[in-house]
Amino acid sequence: MNVHKPLNSKSTTRARLLCAAFNQDQECFAVGHERGFQVYNTDPMERRVRRDFSDGGIGIVQMLHRTNYLALVGGGRSPKYPQNKVIIWDDLKNIAALSLEFLSPVLQVLLSRTRIVVCLKSKIYVYVFSSPPVRLSVYETVDNPNGICAMQNNKLVFPGLTEGQVQIVDLSPQGHDRNLISIVRAHKGKIKCLAISHDGSLIASASETGTIIRIHSTANTALVHEFRRGIDRAVIHSLSFSPSSKRLALLSDKDTLHVFDTSPLSESSNRRHILSKVPLLPRYFSGEWSFVSTRISDQRIGRGILGWASDDAIIIIWTFEGLLEKYAIQEKPDVGTRRKSSPSGNDSPVGPNSIGALNDGPSEQWELVRTSWRTFDDL
Repeated sequence: MNVHKPLNSKSTTRARLLCAAFNQDQECFAVGHERGFQVYNTDPMERRVRRDFSDGGIGIVQMLHRTNYLALVGGGRSPKYPQNKVIIWDDLKNIAALSLEFLSPVLQVLLSRTRIVVCLKSKIYVYVFSSPPVRLSVYETVDNPNGICAMQNNKLVFPGLTEGQVQIVDLSPQGHDRNLISIVRAHKGKIKCLAISHDGSLIASASETGTIIRIHSTANTALVHEFRRGIDRAVIHSLSFSPSSKRLALLSDKDTLHVFDTSPLSESSNRRHILSKVPLLPRYFSGEWSFVSTRISDQRIGRGILGWASDDAIIIIWTFEGLLEKYAIQEKPDVGTRRKSSPSGNDSPVGPNSIGALNDGPSEQWELVRTSWRTFDDL
């Protein structure tokens, strides 16, 4: 069964993109396609590695920082490797250095300098990054067909055994010896998207409803922020923390890009409802809304993958269209001019028919501007 189908089905001589993923610091990213994989610098976008295979495509590719090691899983119309097999590729020697085989298709692979994490539909396998790899742990999860998991700084997060739960595992030697595992009751519904900050201190989660995004501390599982994207359902395609972890970007099927401030509540510039300080009101009124958002131009098709070039520059990779876009967070030229409506493209319920009104101050100071874009014509 081929679970990594092409996401770009346009008629073109260019190889169809199957996947894309940023490395751990988001300064590079890799794409897999029907004929191999490529590695690029993020900003400016510049190709660094090109590997073409004559015998099939790559459906999952993950980098290990800027080293010569990558994790590969076959995909596309003619997969290079079986889709139940993970290959650790040594690009310096141009060979498959290690391999791991499973009884079901691999949905995601994560790498650190000491760990290999493999996500299946209902299990997470953790290995020591060694030759040969040594299995450390196996974790059961709720049904997870999208391979949702994330890892940074020895913190691994993935859906728990119950819908709405997020499991946090400390993969450091000390954490493994003490079996440090935490459970966060993040949502009522099934987890749809997860992200973890670069220092591993914060996790962001969204459920299938897609209206609320919650930020929890990995140290004590405390709720740090509760963000509201809107009041109507949406599919959250991607969440990503900025390099400093002070901002969180969100991309949904509403064709809207949101950015939230993840600073402490007292310092946050996110918008709030005018009734947010009134006690005993429903939680809707106390939620935080994005401080800036924009509607993505020329409705994109399929799933976009978010990354950051800096704390003020967001990168979106559109695998279906083979396109990279860069959006800059900029202060408006005349911040003294306040519009009475929400920022362009915000799918938040602001207006005469909305429930109450938001404090619009911070959102009127900033805007998201598409500053550059480039297609993957060199595949």
